[in-house]
Amino acid sequence: MEKKPDLLEVLRAYGVEVTSAGDRRVNAICPFHDESRPSFSVDPEQGLWFCFHDYIGGDAIDFVGSMEFGLGSWDSRNKGMFKQVLSILKEKNFSQRKIEPVKKEEKKKELSQNVLFLLGHVTEIYHQNLLKDKEALGYLQERGLTEEFIRTRKIGFANGNLSVMLSLLPEKVYRNLAVDAGLIYVNEDGRRWEFMKGRIAFPDLDRNGRVLGIIGRRLKHYQNPKYLTLKGLPKVIWGLHRFSRWQPTIIHESIMDACTAQLMGVPSVSPCGTGIAWHLVDELEKRQYLGFLSQDDDPSKRAVKRWKEKLPQGRVIIGSYDGHKDLSEMATEVGWDAARKRLFALLEKAGFEYEYGEK
Repeated sequence: MEKKPDLLEVLRAYGVEVTSAGDRRVNAICPFHDESRPSFSVDPEQGLWFCFHDYIGGDAIDFVGSMEFGLGSWDSRNKGMFKQVLSILKEKNFSQRKIEPVKKEEKKKELSQNVLFLLGHVTEIYHQNLLKDKEALGYLQERGLTEEFIRTRKIGFANGNLSVMLSLLPEKVYRNLAVDAGLIYVNEDGRRWEFMKGRIAFPDLDRNGRVLGIIGRRLKHYQNPKYLTLKGLPKVIWGLHRFSRWQPTIIHESIMDACTAQLMGVPSVSPCGTGIAWHLVDELEKRQYLGFLSQDDDPSKRAVKRWKEKLPQGRVIIGSYDGHKDLSEMATEVGWDAARKRLFALLEKAGFEYEYGEK
């Protein structure tokens, strides 16, 4: 057992309204984001919190650090930051709570064959849904995604029929796995609902065609948050395993920017947001040639600089798109040729060279 500042007490001191449910996990409005539906999870027993927007979490010390220095900027390995946070905790004199240390696994668990089968099956269901849904398919085509690109990436649409389709499988194990993975939620009355319903589904495929995860991107502007990831599975960086670790790879905040850049011949990936979880940082450290390309707004520009702090081998590329927010928007509104020229100019300035052609 070790003693740490009581997390609930720390949260309340920073204005986070958490109704304690004993030692059970509870949710709250995230203090790091403007939202109406809770996406901030708290585990009082373990003294841990987690933000499902950016997939960043930690203990009471990490929370204070993130509040003081910014979510994603706080680094417990930085001695100056750590010392300042300890000083704040000492000044506030929070009560201490005994915490059972969480055993961390040395390696990320490999997905089981059953989970891989389930993800592949769900991806095919979503893909067929998309091909039949005029609105969702039309949206992607308006954004410039070609029929071949949609087919090879197995992009799909969650229309709410997943629970019914999975019930047709003879093995009950897959229906249970769908709940464990976070594809299906079951409420207290036993009613089942589809987690990504109404969203475009982007499966993360490796070079062998295996599905390692699924990311749900909003189709309607009012759907928040913009991205959903499966809470029962490890977070992924979309597109990362499609490319060799030796290929110069560009990281985009937006999955649509990554799609656009891939169509222009640039190996591109996306964490689908401004945060990169630490287990993914470990994976990216194996890649020597990385570029961090921002959108043309301040939050994105700050994000790529944080990525650089975590991954010093990468190169920061500040995006500028003639008054447009990002690469995808410029391609849609001005034209792909102009957007491609701008992309290649930005990359060439940073020392990256590519030939035109879909990647």
